[in-house]
Amino acid sequence: MATRLTVAIPTYNRAATLRQTLTSIRALNLGFDLSAECIVVDNNSADETPAVVDELAARSPVPVRRVLEGQPGSSFARNRAVQEANGDFILFIDDDVVVEPDWAREMVAEIERRHLDAACGAVLPRWAAARPGWLGPRLYSKLAVHAPDALEGGAATETLTNYFSANAGFRRAAFLRFGKFREDLGVVGGNPLSGEDTELFARIIAAGGRVGFAPRAAVYHLIGPERMTRAYFRHKSFAYGVGSAYAGGRSHNRIDKLARNAWRMVLAAARGDAEGAFYHQLECVNFLGYWRGRATKLSSPRCSALKR
Repeated sequence: MATRLTVAIPTYNRAATLRQTLTSIRALNLGFDLSAECIVVDNNSADETPAVVDELAARSPVPVRRVLEGQPGSSFARNRAVQEANGDFILFIDDDVVVEPDWAREMVAEIERRHLDAACGAVLPRWAAARPGWLGPRLYSKLAVHAPDALEGGAATETLTNYFSANAGFRRAAFLRFGKFREDLGVVGGNPLSGEDTELFARIIAAGGRVGFAPRAAVYHLIGPERMTRAYFRHKSFAYGVGSAYAGGRSHNRIDKLARNAWRMVLAAARGDAEGAFYHQLECVNFLGYWRGRATKLSSPRCSALKR
């Protein structure tokens, strides 16, 4: 009997990139031992998303259906996908990635081979414009993508900092055992408060579950010019700091972190290392976001620290 899997794509107002994502799903190489469905969770899109899904579903060998999730927020969309899924494995991708034909097979194979509860695959950048000189490999993780050279690191990839929900696979049973995505975290509209994926991966590990990296399960994440600005990086780093405060648990955001990164920023700037200087600046911004989140956590159920 074929193993059943669900490809889950939460989406919000990205019809153009969603078209590319669904086109790549049509080309999946499933073989005879996998059967798949694709669920697009529409989080109240106001663009051409319904028409795009209908068009691609009519021409796809993989059954595609759209589910409307009225509650705004990426965590609500992800949890709705879990609720709607029929697969034994649920594979999440973003609505602006393109998957390799063997992506799903490699993800499921890695989970089963290593008896994992969840796995994250390689997320490689697709630059939509010329990359600025200061945007080097040390900053790729801020965009939730991997530097291709870093994927040769073997065990070094088996860390939370390399696990991105743009390419993540779960056993369905993992959600019953460890719970779903926390709905007080996650992106809402233009508000980039994040961390629901990292929190879930950390929760699985803390409870004795197994999470690993699946390097051969690769997707390509579109990086548009709007994400290649210093302002975008600062906003995301601040938001991630706020999200980590809301998530709770142990944190490395102590005052020595701020002092250490401020000093390293100065040193990097002095030697002309623009990438390094900006990296340490972002670590300082993350620190400020964390403590802003701590200060506002009790006064607001969600995200007020970013309303500036």
